[in-house]
Formats: sequence, C-alpha cells, structure tokens
Amino acid sequence: MNTRSQPGKTSNGSQSLSQRNPAALRLLAAIVESSDDAIVSKDLNGIVTSWNKGAERVFGYSEEEILGKSITVIIPPELQSEEPQILAKIRAGERIEHFETVRLRKDGQRIQISLTISPIKDERGTIVGAAKIARDVTRLKKTEEAAFRLSAIVESSDDAIVSKDLNGIVTSWNKAAERILGYTAEEIVGKPITLIIPAELHGDEPRILANIAAGKRIEHFQTIRCRKNGERIDVSLTISPVRDQNGKIIGAAKILRDVTQQKRMEAALHMSERLASVGRLAATVAHEINNPLEAITNFIYLAKHQPGLTDKLKRYLDSADQELSRVAHIAQQTLGFYRDSSQPESLAASEVIDGVLAIYDRKLKLKKLRVERRIEPHVTVCTVKGELKQILSNLIANAIDASKDEGVIIVAAHRSVDSRSHRHGIRISIADHGSGISEQDKKNIFVPFFTTKQNVGTGLGLWITKDLLEKRGGHIRFRSSNFTPTGTVMSIFLPSELPLQTSEFVA
Repeated sequence: MNTRSQPGKTSNGSQSLSQRNPAALRLLAAIVESSDDAIVSKDLNGIVTSWNKGAERVFGYSEEEILGKSITVIIPPELQSEEPQILAKIRAGERIEHFETVRLRKDGQRIQISLTISPIKDERGTIVGAAKIARDVTRLKKTEEAAFRLSAIVESSDDAIVSKDLNGIVTSWNKAAERILGYTAEEIVGKPITLIIPAELHGDEPRILANIAAGKRIEHFQTIRCRKNGERIDVSLTISPVRDQNGKIIGAAKILRDVTQQKRMEAALHMSERLASVGRLAATVAHEINNPLEAITNFIYLAKHQPGLTDKLKRYLDSADQELSRVAHIAQQTLGFYRDSSQPESLAASEVIDGVLAIYDRKLKLKKLRVERRIEPHVTVCTVKGELKQILSNLIANAIDASKDEGVIIVAAHRSVDSRSHRHGIRISIADHGSGISEQDKKNIFVPFFTTKQNVGTGLGLWITKDLLEKRGGHIRFRSSNFTPTGTVMSIFLPSELPLQTSEFVA
C-alpha cells in the first residue's frame, strides 16, 4: 500500500492550510485576532511563532517583543520544568486541555491561567509545534477563593445563617442552623421557612418578604422560632436582601441568633431585682406594723377577760388571737433578723382545714359556695401550723376567687405515698369548678408576680406556697381544664418525716 501523502493533502487525508480558501484563512485569522483569550503558537523548541492581540492584553508583551523568544519568558522560575513536559506530550501527539497554572506578565505580576494546548502539524502530518489558548482565570479564581472563604465563615459561624427566595423557600442552611433548629440541610432546603415559625406568627413572614423585596434590611428583630422537636426558642434576626449579578433582589439572607438563655438570664435578673425591692418594702412594712399588732393583741386579751362573754364570742376572740399571732410571726420572718425557730408539731388535718375555712366563711356565703369535705378520719401531719395555714389559705382563697356563684369547692385529705419520692405522708387537694387555667398561663403560675387577678392579686401566693412546701420536703402539683368540665385541682404533699436540714425563710 502506498502510504505517501497525496499532493495538497496531509497524511490523515485532510486539506492543508495552503490549499484552503484564502477567504477562509482570513476569517480564521480575524477570529484569532479578535479573541479575548491569548492564542499563541510555538515550535518544538518552545520559541514563540505567533502572538495575537489577546496575548498582548493578557501578558503585556507586544507581538514584536515576544516573537522569536522562548515561551519560558512568561513562565515563573519554579515552574520552568513544566515546559519540557508539555513539549514532550505535544511531540507524542497528545492534546492538553484546561491545564491550570501560573504565568508572568511583563510587569512581573503573576496571573492564574487555564491552558489548552494542541499539536500543530505540517502538510505531511508531521508535528512541528504547538498552539495554545490561554485564558486568564485570575479574577475567577479570586472570586472562587472569596466564595470559599465566605462559605467557610458561614459554615463555622455560631449563628444560624440561612437564605430563602422571595417565596419564602429555603435555599441554604448552615451547620449552626442545623444545631440551633434541629433540621438538617437535606430536610429543609426546598421547604418553606414557615416550618420554623410558630403558627400564630405566620403573618410576620409576608411582611418580612415585602420589606426584603423593597430592598429594606431588618436588624435585630426579636421573635420566636420552633425547633424540629417543637421546642420554642427566643431568637434575634437580622435579614438582608440577596441580589444577583445585575443587582436584582432574588431572595433574603438571615442571621439567626438563639437568645433563649440570654432572655432567661435577663428575666432572672429582673425577677431578682423585683424580689429584692419587695423584700425591702416588706421588711419596712413588717417593722411598722409590729407596734399596732401588739396593741391589737393586748385589746383582744382584755376583751377575752371581760365578764359575761358568750362561748361563741370567746371562740371568735380565740381565733382572732391565733390569726394575729400568725401575722406577727410572718412579720418577724419578713424582717429576716432570725432563723425560724418554730418547731413542727403533729396536727390533725381536719382541724387545720376547718380553721382556715372558718376564716373564709363570709366570702363563701357571699358567693353562695358549698364546701364538700372529703377528709380521711384521724389523718395527721407533722409540720409548722402557721405555715400549713398559710398554704391552705392561699389555695382556698384562689379556689373561691375562681369559682362561680353557687358553685362547689371540694377539700380532700388522705394518707398517701408520693409517686416521685415513694415517701409516706399526707395529700391535701382543693378543687374548684371555675374556668380553669389557660395553657399559656400554666407554665407561669408559680412564677413570682404572675397573676391573672388583675388589680386584686400580687402574684406571690402560689410562689410562697411552693417555697414553704419545698422547705418542709413537700411539693405542689395541679391539673386544670378549660373544656367541659372546667376547673382546677391544686394538690399538695407533705411527708410524714421532715427533711434533716434546717431551712431559713427568705423574704
């Protein structure tokens, strides 16, 4: 077989450049000259043989300055070894595509480029050089590096950083968002952001998106969001518009900070300050009422010893004397000048309960309330009488206030074993058929100063009750319903054996 090339043909049968239409050659030359990329040719010794306008712009050398020079002029010293390797591949007929490296401009500036290098063949198909297209990717690389750094910052942030489109669909979700809100990126990207917004706050989202679409930034917006497990957390949000390359707003980026702990600390500090103020006021009031109390006690003593008193009037005076003694005891405790030295004693539950109910007899009659006593016979409790009366007084007063006219209050007492501590003791419960406690209020009923009684409540009764019970090793629990049948049951437990530690009253 004759393997020689036919005239005007290369060894692979294609038409040589010299045989192509002159107009086509001029078109190719125009394309090369107008290209934004550097298009360069060199022989197999690395000597530059052509240099287009794009190469002048990218590398800074004019065609006159570089033609006939070695291509190594634009290669940094530490990368000079690349050139022999490139030429070796070209001689072997290999094509090199998208080879990223560094080259030097005439002014010494280093630029990152992407190279595509192809063998150049003569009319006989012999490789005589190389043609390379060099694209300056310095700006692209810097953009990629900046994006990478920003991405690293976003991923390492302690704050949740999230983006969404103008329809409220999540488009990105960093690691902190996963940690704070519980959803992984796979679970929530592509889903509506309302997944983390409480139902009653869904109306906020259209307003936020409207502000973002108008180019407004929202800073330090404090609200509530929901974790995957349903837990609600306090958050501070900063929301900014996201724009595309043309400046068009396409979405929103939000930085979310969990401030739940901060809110709790602020609330605790505020509560501490309020309690301290109340303590100072209470101590002042207690100090001022000591003298009047002593005077009233003396008057009661004199009245009790007047001739001709009926037995009923004597019982009333005895009860008044006991209650005044309790008030004086509380006043002394409030002053905080001594450790409470009152000794627990064995008390008949029925007597203490009847004594407290007698105090509220007038209020019960005014509202036409009926009291059902369900007290186990011979049930006793070992505690301080004044404290138990104060506890029962708080609970019965609340039950009366909550009850509707002509309603029923059930007071029960029986021996019990606590389900939590398995200790033996007594359980006393007071049940009303009032409107019940709302779900929103249930979590706050033992918080100081929280009250639903508007201007007639201090919000301290249940807090004091809980404190007194826990001081004696007991506890309080409740159940309440807003649905038929409505009402609330307050249940207290006091152990038969008192805790070993001595407690001190704190005003």
